Amino acid sequence: MKPGDLAYWYFRLNGFFTIVNFVLHPLRMGGQLTDADIFGVRFPDRAEFADLPDFDDVEFRTLDLPLFLCAEVTRDQCKLNGPWTDSNRGNINALLRALGPCPPELIDAVASALYKTGRHHNGKLCYSLFCVGNSVSETLRQRYPEVPQKTYRDVILFIHDRFRTYRSRKTDHEQWDEVGQKLWTMFETYRDSAEFEAEARRQFGLPA
Repeated sequence: MKPGDLAYWYFRLNGFFTIVNFVLHPLRMGGQLTDADIFGVRFPDRAEFADLPDFDDVEFRTLDLPLFLCAEVTRDQCKLNGPWTDSNRGNINALLRALGPCPPELIDAVASALYKTGRHHNGKLCYSLFCVGNSVSETLRQRYPEVPQKTYRDVILFIHDRFRTYRSRKTDHEQWDEVGQKLWTMFETYRDSAEFEAEARRQFGLPA
């Protein structure tokens, strides 16, 4: 299991429809332009349990627009790779064209804003870069203050708390993938959050 698997479950439990390891191919013959770890879309009125509002992570509770995000996942400190910060490469433009979250005539404006600040909204959709890593990068925060940085400790404790709080409603989960099943087994074995975090770091190859 890889760190990206853990990040995927964090976004899934927060109501995102996700694409993992999406590859941007060139318009002509040649190697791929780049790939990203996770793309996702979350709708603002998402509520897994209608009687229990505001149970998702704090970054997603006050959204009044659908959120389209591009998440960079790294084992160590949070970062954004060059393909998503260098406007000369045009990868964000190509991504928006490939996935179609905005009309073609808005692609360049949305991409320009994302290269500049990492976040943009146009009244219909919010676009954001997003980082998951072992620690927060102050350099990244200074350059892109609007880009969320989520540490693995945050991710792991969120998953543990979600399973603990809604254990009775999550018991029937036969359709979950192998990683989800493993996370649940870990939770049942390590009810203490510190022990759960330590085991998750071991299982997903993260620094202790």
